[in-house]
Amino acid sequence: MVTLRIAISFRTLGIRLPSHPFYCSSSFIPNLSFSSFIMTISKDSSAPLVVVMGATGNQGSSVIQALKESDRPYRIRGFTRDTGKAASKELTAEGVEMVAVEPTVENKDQVLKQFEGAQFVFELSEGKMLVDAAKEAKVDLFVWSGIHNMAKASGGKYTNVRHFDIKEEITQYLKASGQRFVNVEPASFMENYVAHSAPRKQADGTFAMYGVVSPDSVVPLINTKHDYGLFVRKAIEIPGPNEIYAHAEVISMKNIAKGIVQGTGKNVTYVQIPQEAFIGAMTARGIPKDVAISYYEMYMSVAEYGYFGSEDLGPSLVGLARAPRTWAQFVEVSDWSKILK
Repeated sequence: MVTLRIAISFRTLGIRLPSHPFYCSSSFIPNLSFSSFIMTISKDSSAPLVVVMGATGNQGSSVIQALKESDRPYRIRGFTRDTGKAASKELTAEGVEMVAVEPTVENKDQVLKQFEGAQFVFELSEGKMLVDAAKEAKVDLFVWSGIHNMAKASGGKYTNVRHFDIKEEITQYLKASGQRFVNVEPASFMENYVAHSAPRKQADGTFAMYGVVSPDSVVPLINTKHDYGLFVRKAIEIPGPNEIYAHAEVISMKNIAKGIVQGTGKNVTYVQIPQEAFIGAMTARGIPKDVAISYYEMYMSVAEYGYFGSEDLGPSLVGLARAPRTWAQFVEVSDWSKILK
């Protein structure tokens, strides 16, 4: 019998950035309503072994949940820094083999040991080392969470969005390595709009969302913890392109605000502010100016050149086990009581 090998992960690349609308905070995660048809994680040695890095995070836990919903059996090994924390213990109780591994270059031998026998690996952090380890372990499919290079997309206009561009460097390294892979690029996280990007109360009792881009600027969205795993499951179970764009819909900033209005009945608007005010507000919060500029360029490059560039997003929604949650549905199930009060 042919044994498949897959590895999967979702962590940030060597730098810890402040929260922003394209990366999720753990606060205010909405109640989830997964399918009631849940399979038990397999212990059968003949079942494909999936290694999920960052298993207790929003993306990693979404992948595990999506594989549990599959009618195919999987063994799952989860990487985490601390197997003693509650989230890790819950996954252990569900049948996930949780392993305490810090995926750094210094720990390559330990990572390689845990990759042995794996069919699938999902990866994001310490990219090149993990690619090398996956290839050495003869992993059949390496699924990773990259994103577009904004310096390239903008023709050199925006060169400070390094947290995007570094990931593209890993994607190029993957392509050159010969390792079979799928890049499941996550859209902007819906969860952020009930956390650090939530509407703020104004003096007149209304609420406003502030940003540097036009109200008509669009961004793809995904309810990460609820739906990201659907796209990784598709990458594993349905052979296809090595680029999948994990999103539910593409929506304008003004319609993000409008969706909150329709779902909550509160008066919420999107307000565009100038570059100086945006950078000033960030530095006032103690964020270094170079990081604030990086954020500014990120928003502007997405608005001008597209979060996923000019790619056709339609094929990525074909073949999913279920439809991802829309923005309107997310608003409906989220808890706004502490935000819009």
